[in-house]
Amino acid sequence: MRFLLLVFSVLPTTITAQLFQPDNVGFTTPVTVAPGLAASVIFSNLTTPRGITVDSQRNILVVERGVGITAFSRVASPSSGWERTMVIANDAFTHGIQVDGKALYVSTASDVLSYTYDPITKVASTTPTSLITGLPADGELTTHTLELVRDNTGEVTAILVGSGPKTNIDITARDPASGRSQIRLFPLNTLQPSPLKWDNGRVVAYGIRNPAGFTFPTGPSIGPIDSKTLLVVENGASIDNVTGLTSKFVNDNPADEIESMVFSLTGTSSPPFFGFPDCSTLWNPKADPAGVPQYTSLPRGAQFSLNLPTITPSQLRGDAWCQNSKNNISPAFNFQAHSVPLDIKQYQPRTVSSLLGLPTAWAQDVFVSFHGSFDRTPPTGYGVVHVPYPFSGTSIGSALGYTFLIQAADLDSCPGKCLRPVGLVFGNDNRLYVSSDATGELFVLQSAATIVA
Repeated sequence: MRFLLLVFSVLPTTITAQLFQPDNVGFTTPVTVAPGLAASVIFSNLTTPRGITVDSQRNILVVERGVGITAFSRVASPSSGWERTMVIANDAFTHGIQVDGKALYVSTASDVLSYTYDPITKVASTTPTSLITGLPADGELTTHTLELVRDNTGEVTAILVGSGPKTNIDITARDPASGRSQIRLFPLNTLQPSPLKWDNGRVVAYGIRNPAGFTFPTGPSIGPIDSKTLLVVENGASIDNVTGLTSKFVNDNPADEIESMVFSLTGTSSPPFFGFPDCSTLWNPKADPAGVPQYTSLPRGAQFSLNLPTITPSQLRGDAWCQNSKNNISPAFNFQAHSVPLDIKQYQPRTVSSLLGLPTAWAQDVFVSFHGSFDRTPPTGYGVVHVPYPFSGTSIGSALGYTFLIQAADLDSCPGKCLRPVGLVFGNDNRLYVSSDATGELFVLQSAATIVA
């Protein structure tokens, strides 16, 4: 594909962070780890680490917001530990990152950029290719998650790009043409005018408030032969100011979600709508039986309407409208309100057995990072959870339907200086690598049988 090379000005960035960290450095704040697992800090004192990925040489690539892209490599000298290498200095990077061989993709608030990258030397080209321009850059959430799409041979054929709302409850997101709260697909293997324009991307789903994390799960084929199943984590809107809802009710509603969708790589059918801004999901229908009694007979996961203004009364999207699957697709799985899920990855073990990796019994299950609540009493989230897949709604020993693998030990002190997981990626060793932006840490979850950072 031909792309026009555009030179992006990079603001001066002073790199003062350390370049090596030995093993056995503790977490900056106390954490609780599930039995049978161990958590080890790889690197501390990072600058707002967000999206992460792993290259072909097993280097961990991290978006340090306000700094750029850094790489972390296991080394034995000057002692056993990890080396930090500056790959790209650019303080405009927000969150999204993907790598495919020697192609490195990164998002800013308004663009998707592509760099030529050498995973052996950990050096990237100084001038990026402008891949996609015109992303909505004026909203509350401009992280723009990225996900590469591969065909059955493993070749990258397209890229998915997410966008968030302009405001907390964004009426314009009802329209797929708005570019808000949706996912768009851009082909990468054909000759096209360059750079690609956001407005010309194909909308594969809309009505997803903040599509923060993506994963393509393995499993039985669903839909046309050229279709893909995509799981997306979404954190719900703050509904404190919605008429008719009490503070007690919104303390435990709406649920955060995993959306599941099937889309064709070549199809032109209308994209599915997942409810935002009109429809939300009940986590605790009985949160306030006296103040909000109308939902007490509904089950967890039921849809309810925020009864937002419409042009005419006949267009009102009420509870019945939201509960009709022809109008609104319900989530595939629900999380406790205010958990704030930011990433999701399916465990697809690279080897049959690994002393370091997560249990092989968890193969094909999904793992989700919880950034944690900012307006719930008591606080919730602040950890990484395991969700059995395919979804059944419950998991052994958990009324939530999921279990925590690691979590901040003292939730009452959160958000404060608590662990706040963001990015997730599985390494070739079957360990789960995690970034925590608030504490500036990169850490790994693994079997407790052999503790190696």
